[in-house]
Amino acid sequence: MRRGWRRLVAAAVLSAAAAAAAQQPAEDSAQERCRSLVATQPQQAVQVCEQAFAAIDARREFELAEEMLFRRSDAEVASGDFAAAAATLDRVAALPAEAAHWKHDFRLARRRGILDYRQERFVQALQHFRAAQEVALAHDDSTALAQSQNDIGNALRRVGDYREALKAYLSSLELKRRINDPQLGAVYTNLGDLYHDLEDDASARSRYADALAEYERMQRPREAAHVRESLAAVLISAGETAEADALLRKAISDLAALGARANELDAQVKLAALAQDRGDMASAHAALARAQALGKELEQPATAQLALQLARLKRSDGDIAGARALLADTLQRLGPQAAERAVLLQAAAETAKAAGDLGAAYGLLQEFQTVQARLDKAAHDRRLEHLRVQFDLAERERALEKLAADNRLAELALRQRTTQLWLGAACALLVLLALAFAFARARQRSRLAAAVRESQLAAEREHFRQLAESLRTDSRRVQDLLDRAGAALLAMDPAGGIVALTAAAAEQLGGPREALLGRPLAAFLDADSAAALQTALSALEEKDGEIELPLQLPGGTARTRLSALPGDAGIAVLRLAAADSAAETVADVAVQAAAETPPLAALAAAEGDDSAGFRRELVELMVFAVETWERVSGRTRIDLAEKSRVWRVTVDEGRLRVRAMERYLSLSKLPRQPRWREVLRTAYFVLSECRLEPAERDALKQRADAVQTSLRRRALI
Repeated sequence: MRRGWRRLVAAAVLSAAAAAAAQQPAEDSAQERCRSLVATQPQQAVQVCEQAFAAIDARREFELAEEMLFRRSDAEVASGDFAAAAATLDRVAALPAEAAHWKHDFRLARRRGILDYRQERFVQALQHFRAAQEVALAHDDSTALAQSQNDIGNALRRVGDYREALKAYLSSLELKRRINDPQLGAVYTNLGDLYHDLEDDASARSRYADALAEYERMQRPREAAHVRESLAAVLISAGETAEADALLRKAISDLAALGARANELDAQVKLAALAQDRGDMASAHAALARAQALGKELEQPATAQLALQLARLKRSDGDIAGARALLADTLQRLGPQAAERAVLLQAAAETAKAAGDLGAAYGLLQEFQTVQARLDKAAHDRRLEHLRVQFDLAERERALEKLAADNRLAELALRQRTTQLWLGAACALLVLLALAFAFARARQRSRLAAAVRESQLAAEREHFRQLAESLRTDSRRVQDLLDRAGAALLAMDPAGGIVALTAAAAEQLGGPREALLGRPLAAFLDADSAAALQTALSALEEKDGEIELPLQLPGGTARTRLSALPGDAGIAVLRLAAADSAAETVADVAVQAAAETPPLAALAAAEGDDSAGFRRELVELMVFAVETWERVSGRTRIDLAEKSRVWRVTVDEGRLRVRAMERYLSLSKLPRQPRWREVLRTAYFVLSECRLEPAERDALKQRADAVQTSLRRRALI
């Protein structure tokens, strides 16, 4: 963007200088200083040009007075004071009309276009440039017409109409060649910019080379330096970094010799970016130090690009905090509508991520996406505005044709009306297509964002399922323990489902072992035996030791013994044999299970794992998980126990109860050796199965993480 307006301003300055030189060969020092300071020290040039204008009689020396105001406007544009520049152009428009020449209207319209162009109001700039073109056409001035075509090409390129921009540039080049205009460098440069935008690097390099040759032939080092910067950008994209480095250093040298400190600052920043890309940190440090010194000399804050490269350098030096602070300060200083916010927000997000602050990184990325979307919308709006202007121009041309054709024959009038209808329909169709495109694009973005969110949630839920699964009892280890005992034994989970059994037990239940795994034992019992088993399982949760009970099995009545399996919370072992050998076999399994209990878990049992803080964390996690389940799913804690298969559901006086779970909802009822695995599995089940709001998900996850942290600290896992 900055390349285009610089060339427009430079061309305007050169044009005004040529006109002034033809009218007044000898000028005083104030006028000369005004001309020389515009490009190098624009803020100082404003006052000097005003003093030069005040010393001129505008009626007698109209063009000289006009030139001084135009130069003041150029200096205000270069300083970024667009309101002052607009006011100065209004003063030009108010100069004595009787002394004005048609070129006055041409130059004024063109300067207003440059002002709008500098403010990125490209459609309005295009209107002013077309108005200047009409003045040039009316007076058949090829020089002014070539200049207008070049300006129109710049505006069309910025609104994205590359085809028409190329036509305008080529038309300007042809006109300049026809009249032997020596100033071809600007058109070559603009053609290079256009081809660079189109990613046709070969054509861009050719045109930049032509422009560089023209500027060196004309001895215009400032313009040659800008072309070297543009050519360096093309070489960088092609991977020819060494040649790009040489071009940038040559440009910096020429700009420093000219005293163009603002231009040199920009070139130093580009050199620093290239040096960092190449890994030449010494050159990057030197270039950025020089850029900062130039900024202090110009008494201006760091530009967005300078801040970006400084932050990159700080990150490379390991100063992540400094990089974040610099980017934050620059973002705070920039206006909310500044286009540079996007690249700074992206860099700030990457820096926050490098610092480990993922929350801040996520927030910055969201703001980056919002700003980028606004920039995309602004570009789209500019294209629509360009179409609207074209439509308005077509409407005006049709109105003029209608006035000129009032006296024509009826057939011509009918033909004209038909043409108007077709044009109107075409324009309406074009608008509808543009609106349909915008709507489709918005829907596509919305669907993409929703798909990304769903993918992230699915990944998180799968992660929590895996965490819950990792806390489940290892059924293969339990099966191995039962097989060693060599008796009719089976193991049940808290829900009463069979997790392991020996061949002898499978024979008594009347089926192959593989078909019985996972099925509830109650399915093989009559109603009385199922109730007795449920009562025994509930009692087993509240006391140690074995429970003896008779059960009616498919093969007949058997006296069984029920006991808990040490080291596997919630696993009960049932002996399906005569009472005389049951105690020994179940005890053997218990001894083997205790022997194979991991040392850390044994240590936990020895310590009692009952520190006040840990027990409180368990209860808080369980209470929050159950309350979240009930609030989000609309179901009861009994449904939670059944679906998660973590807690046993019992029948008490005709009602379903979850006694074991309820003991974990109160600190006073919490068992002496709580089953922390079941609590964590419950939390992970809720996280994986419920669609929680981000705040709820984070709160539940933080509580689960707190329990995990306590467990690690106390060597429980």
